[in-house]
Amino acid sequence: MKIAFLTIATNQYVNFIPGLAKSIDEYCSFKDITLFVFGNKKIEINETNKLDIKGHYITHTPHPLGTILRYHYYMEIKEQLKEYDYVFHIDSDMKMVSSIGEEILGNLVCVEHPANFVWSGPTQFTYDRNEQSNAYVEFDNPNCSRYYQNCFQGGSSTEFIKMSETIKEWFESDIKKNYVALWHDESYMNKYAVLNPPDKVLHSGYAYPERSNIPVDKKILHLHKQHNEIRK
Repeated sequence: MKIAFLTIATNQYVNFIPGLAKSIDEYCSFKDITLFVFGNKKIEINETNKLDIKGHYITHTPHPLGTILRYHYYMEIKEQLKEYDYVFHIDSDMKMVSSIGEEILGNLVCVEHPANFVWSGPTQFTYDRNEQSNAYVEFDNPNCSRYYQNCFQGGSSTEFIKMSETIKEWFESDIKKNYVALWHDESYMNKYAVLNPPDKVLHSGYAYPERSNIPVDKKILHLHKQHNEIRK
């Protein structure tokens, strides 16, 4: 079984890659794993035991373009991704801290947003409610029982490519209207999940904010950082 993890790491975000790579190498139980790093700087990582690391050059773009365009970047290597059984996006500022294995596998895999613990119900979920947006989700949509964090998600390579191509088209259509979805890539991904409900939903421990205390087991930490500084 071949597994691919994809991440964006331009400018200062490249500094997170050694920690991310080491954690995947240590905690991910799959034997054939590739980490694709999309960035604009040289990656310096000590030798890993089983993780293959491949770089793909992209230019740095100011926030939020870097995150919105991730699916455009990923589709630049679409033919390579077809060689993998499962493909996952993972934010570069994340770190696995517990065993990760076959429980993450599914056709479409999403992670419950940690804020689900404080939201009282679907009407508080932060979908894009602008009817002019391709990310628009109506308040009474029956497929809105969960809202997902987009720092870690994926699925079969076929479904990941389908989702990526769809989100690309949605964004390109919106930008022609001079509109960007409320929460960028996350808004579009959640709209896709409303239309195509995931068959595997992981708990918030797979996107655990480093300084939080939500009552779930920590599986993948989302590291704390100063956004204004690191996004330069």
